[in-house]
Amino acid sequence: MDLEGDNNLNLPSNKCYYELDTRYINDGKDEECGKLEKKSDEYTKAAVLCMGLNGNLKNYDKLNIFQKMNKYKCNYLNLWAYDRLSELEKNEQLNTKSSILTIWIKSEQYKKGECDPSQFATYSNSTDHLTEKKLYDYALNYYELNFRYKENDIIACTRNIAEYISESKELYKKVEQECKHKDAHVKRPCSALENIKTIYPNNELLNLECKSVEKEENTPGEDVEGPRGWQHEEPSGLQHRLQRVGHQGRVAEEPISGLPPPEVGSSSGSHKVAATAVPILGISSIFFLLYKFTGLGSMARNFLRTKGINGINSQEELTNELLENTYDDNAYPDITETYIGYQAT
Repeated sequence: MDLEGDNNLNLPSNKCYYELDTRYINDGKDEECGKLEKKSDEYTKAAVLCMGLNGNLKNYDKLNIFQKMNKYKCNYLNLWAYDRLSELEKNEQLNTKSSILTIWIKSEQYKKGECDPSQFATYSNSTDHLTEKKLYDYALNYYELNFRYKENDIIACTRNIAEYISESKELYKKVEQECKHKDAHVKRPCSALENIKTIYPNNELLNLECKSVEKEENTPGEDVEGPRGWQHEEPSGLQHRLQRVGHQGRVAEEPISGLPPPEVGSSSGSHKVAATAVPILGISSIFFLLYKFTGLGSMARNFLRTKGINGINSQEELTNELLENTYDDNAYPDITETYIGYQAT
């Protein structure tokens, strides 16, 4: 996998170089960089690189973006500057390199001995430069890759990530073998390897491995929620997610954004009320229909009226009771016939 392929993996090293491109560019406007502008007043790539470098040097103490490798941020600054320089047209590179060296030598970091452009000045389009950059990048990427794919077995490596890790480890072994030769320490890759080992001793970078690798890429429309969708999440957010994973490897469900989580107690109570109310209402409806539209209604009313008459002490009370039921008597003739044979004494 070449450098262009690495750039498509959304690795921490790519994010750091993007920060160097953009974060302090407005602080880097300078007369020297102005010489690299076109006549149309549009900034060229050369001018953007020049301003980016100048802004980064002015804010050097704030450039704490390289995690455990931050001790070697000057090395990363050199690598970044040359990488961006190599992307320019050949006829632009010489003047741009001269402007960058002029600004760098005037900087406070150079005067204090904190960061000098010695690496940048000696770089050329050689395999040594590319090897050094890949080693430093792998060391920068190691912490996050190790956390995602080795310390946790929730997220599977993509095939490209697995390939990147494998190739980086092979390169590490190759350089380590080459640096055993006499005077090899003068080579830049060997110097890079020595620096990396001060942060990750005992060949720790060779221990990185994928516990599992995805068999195939996402298909269109495939749901990427859950572990597969966490590939590019920031470590802090990812750590929070992984802490929510249960002992059985299941991810705790989260409420849909904008909707409150269901209230278990309230829902359970509602279900109990519904379970009790539905049978009662059903039985009541059946009795009502039987009472209104069958002979059972007549029998029930006769029974109630007989019990009621025995308790009535005056003809007036009985008359009032009969008047109250006039509607039912007209609607159901059989009830009226029941009353005809009755003579008050």
